[in-house]
Amino acid sequence: MTMKLVLAGTHRALPAEATWARIEPTLEDFGITRVADVTDLDHIGVPVMVAVRPLSETYGTSQGKGATPLLARISAAMESIEMWHAENPAVARFESTAHELALPYPVSALSTARTAQPLDHVKLGWTWARSIVGDAPVPLPVQALRLSFVEADCWEPHVFRHTSNGLASGNSFAEACLHGIYEVIERHALAGLGPSPRRDPRINVDLSTVRDEHLVSLLDRLRAAGVRCEVAMVPNELSIPVFVAFIWSPLYPLVAAGSGAHMDVTVAMSRAVTEAVQTRLTRITTTRDNLPSDYRPPHDADPLLSTPESQPLDDVVKGCGAAYDDLEEELLEVAGRVGARTGFSPIVVDISTRPELFTVVKVVCPGLGYPRGGGNRIPRIQPAAPAS
Repeated sequence: MTMKLVLAGTHRALPAEATWARIEPTLEDFGITRVADVTDLDHIGVPVMVAVRPLSETYGTSQGKGATPLLARISAAMESIEMWHAENPAVARFESTAHELALPYPVSALSTARTAQPLDHVKLGWTWARSIVGDAPVPLPVQALRLSFVEADCWEPHVFRHTSNGLASGNSFAEACLHGIYEVIERHALAGLGPSPRRDPRINVDLSTVRDEHLVSLLDRLRAAGVRCEVAMVPNELSIPVFVAFIWSPLYPLVAAGSGAHMDVTVAMSRAVTEAVQTRLTRITTTRDNLPSDYRPPHDADPLLSTPESQPLDDVVKGCGAAYDDLEEELLEVAGRVGARTGFSPIVVDISTRPELFTVVKVVCPGLGYPRGGGNRIPRIQPAAPAS
């Protein structure tokens, strides 16, 4: 049993101060040279931090956000630490084919690159994962775990997408797994979105009906900064709250998007809104490696945020989510819902190098979708301009 602490906009196993006390002494070990506060480079004021790791094999910076500066600092540092672990996964490796291993899931149920070739007889590197429900050993391709732009020691055909989807950390194993599985569920829900309302299931939320104290404070901060905000719920077959958020202001007229998933409606919506703020600041600071040096974002004079029809929050989330005091109980419930939907139990690999301090995992949910355009692209339905 791992009892949770309910913090502003998040759930954790330990207080933020205790988590930072564990993390800070290890930053140098993982190549993190600085965790910078970039909050005041925008006028909104929601805390956003950037962790810098110059010798990264992927991206040299990792962004983090939170309701407080300390939570944002932890978020940025842990994301960078997660990426280090994905670049250097300390797992036992063996070679085989999916056919020889008699997998409990088809290889095609993983996030594979587009290929016309059958994958069952392709020899790949594998490692042992565990099923979240039942704790049974399950083979997993190392490619689905490792994330690096540097070539590996041994060549093999690249048949899986290289993403950080499901890569997560926490003060405990259950906390880390929950962060990872919620991200996978979030991406699965985003895969069903499109630019046309005919094919898009999202339901816009009437933000005037939000009653939670933390969310009201967050939305008031945006409003006071002259920032428009649009939030929508993404219905899904798992009945887990998933939200997307879009923000815009005339001082930096770029529509920035964020998303979040969690059994707790407040946490899910808070993640979506604060991630939109983080996305906006990432554009302002241009600290993300995959932004080209000549990048010029599309600026809108007025994106008509919040003009679509909306519904009260309580109506939008009716029948979704649940409250849990125990992180392990929550994890088993979420994993059980995924397994019931896909027919395959979610699996996890523990890649921690400092397990006495924190846990780093990669969660994989065979059978769940992933956005073809990438997990960071969130399409927005463009409302029709009002008649003049």
